[in-house]
Amino acid sequence: METSDSNNPSDRSGTNSRYSGITRRLGKPIENPLYFLFLIFLAYWIVDLVATFILWGEIANWFIPVYHFFSGYVLIALYFKIVLPDFFPRKRKFLTVFSLLVLLTALVFMKLLVFNLFLGGLTLSISFLVNELLRISHFLALTSAIWILYDNLILRQKNHTVEMEHERLQIEHRSMQLSSHFILNVLSLCMARIIKLSPQLAMEFPHLTSLLRYSFLEFDFPNTLKAEIDAVYHYLEIQKMRFPNLVLQEHIHLPSIAEKLSMPKLCLLSLVENVFFQEDYTDANTPCKIDFQLTESASGPGWAFILGIENKIGDRVVKVRSGFGALSVFRVLSYRFKDNFHYWVNSDGLTYTLKNKN
Repeated sequence: METSDSNNPSDRSGTNSRYSGITRRLGKPIENPLYFLFLIFLAYWIVDLVATFILWGEIANWFIPVYHFFSGYVLIALYFKIVLPDFFPRKRKFLTVFSLLVLLTALVFMKLLVFNLFLGGLTLSISFLVNELLRISHFLALTSAIWILYDNLILRQKNHTVEMEHERLQIEHRSMQLSSHFILNVLSLCMARIIKLSPQLAMEFPHLTSLLRYSFLEFDFPNTLKAEIDAVYHYLEIQKMRFPNLVLQEHIHLPSIAEKLSMPKLCLLSLVENVFFQEDYTDANTPCKIDFQLTESASGPGWAFILGIENKIGDRVVKVRSGFGALSVFRVLSYRFKDNFHYWVNSDGLTYTLKNKN
């Protein structure tokens, strides 16, 4: 995941956001369908002008191609925004046919009016209507194909948003089953009593309280990579106490910039937790390996975070899961970091290897 420090305020943040939005829209025209249609129509118009110039050596009257360009674009824009939505999502077929007939009739009579006003000599005839309908039908067919593509894109985005909301609700349900203030206050009381009974346990107990305090944070609350890695560290320390025979090789390299880089809550922790669902984490010949590396990105400005997890697979024992596993984490990270998130999973039945590059 390519990350950057987005928490530093700037007086030009509003202007930069507008410029960034315009840049994204220009860079990804399919997200703005009318702009995409304009580019296609403009490309066709330029090709038509070049072909005319090659065949005849000149453009005799610029008024005709300019009028066709603007009137044609207005037609396909109205067809895209009014006619097609009425026909497909709203199922208003009779209204769609009526709207299309009105639109075509208006275009034909507008052309007759304008051409007779500025050029003269254009009459309403069967050949004129056939030529106009053939020319328009090509653009309407192309516009229909683009509308279907755009509608599928919007549907996929909505489905992805619903999936992300479902994942968010799962995380909130997982971490907010009891009042956080109640649990943390009770643990503080227990800590005060533990200090008197066992100094060693008093040194180990804060791992649990720190992990719980982190899990109680709101999912939408700004979270950092450093906070997530700290939670993983506390989790692993608790597991070492639970399993004295745990064989674990961990390597964490995090520069101080990790305190400013964002990371969705509980994602890395959920991936590390999967190690203990694979059962065999006590084999000295095949130790569990957890590797966190944060380095400057080689592909441009920003930072690249690389996570590697490898562990041996034990007996297949069915365990009750929270429902928030690796696939859910991958969806969350893919939604958060878009094309900058990559992962590889490999399992040969004996070992399980997971590599994330974000």
